[in-house]
Amino acid sequence: MKKTIIIFLLLIVPITFCFTQQNIDVSARFYDKELYRINGRIYIKIEIINNSPAPFRFELSDYRVFNIDFDVRTLDNQKLPHTEKFIIRKNTNQPIFFRQVTLETGERYGFIEDLTDYVQIEEPGAYKVTTLFFPELNAGTEQTVLRSNTLELTVRPPEEKPDLKTIQDYEKMAQLQRRSLSPDEVVSYTIEARQQSEWEKFFLYLDLESLLRRNPAREREYLRLSEEDRRDMLQEYKDQLKNERVDGDIVVIPQDFSIIKTTYTPTEGTVKVRMEFEYPNYTEIKEYTYYVRRRDDVWFIYDYEVRNLGTE
Repeated sequence: MKKTIIIFLLLIVPITFCFTQQNIDVSARFYDKELYRINGRIYIKIEIINNSPAPFRFELSDYRVFNIDFDVRTLDNQKLPHTEKFIIRKNTNQPIFFRQVTLETGERYGFIEDLTDYVQIEEPGAYKVTTLFFPELNAGTEQTVLRSNTLELTVRPPEEKPDLKTIQDYEKMAQLQRRSLSPDEVVSYTIEARQQSEWEKFFLYLDLESLLRRNPAREREYLRLSEEDRRDMLQEYKDQLKNERVDGDIVVIPQDFSIIKTTYTPTEGTVKVRMEFEYPNYTEIKEYTYYVRRRDDVWFIYDYEVRNLGTE
């Protein structure tokens, strides 16, 4: 009997996913600090920081609801309920796709979440917001949880009579909401937006950070910067793309294009596109391969390759 118990323990110990909470920090801040109102978006930037002397490994789900939750309370400590969207996502019978992320000492991993996707905030007032991070996925059983610093949130009533410009801005934003398109639809949408010089639509499904970091020199510079300076560098990169000063292959306008082949798994995919570029005396043919990654039900273009097929 003793021998059987020893063998059982030896089998279990190597596959147990362990975490050391000491010196693993979860940092939260308002991403776009502004005047928050009822029914408005509240974006929070979350960073997992490894300040320990050893590597820190955690599971990162395609659906952030299995990694992240928010504890939002009134000043008299009343906890706000979850949204219907959050509850449905958490309780739907579905496979949970995830990847393992390793942070070396001093490294950090960050992402942005909309608080209103998680918690119902129906009344104006003052609230305290704490981010909960589940490194082993929050799938309904007792799990390790790391808590962030507490944010103080003030939510004001909605504007009663928005002016015409505000209404137009709302309509414009509604048209620019990311949708759950297939990988080939995302690529077609992006190319067509460029053909029509609609820049906001063109950038909608681009992972600008990954595209910027395709260049090793830019990546080294980017990784040395503070969070605020990184945002500035991303904005500068976006402006350079608009002016066709960098990465001209992705912003050049084709006369015509057609999707050749699309392949994808639940999280990664490739879309091959035949593009025609018309010049006065000839037409140049190129094959683009777009690499896409799925995040929160939305596919984003994070890399691409170009192959010349000759002229006609």
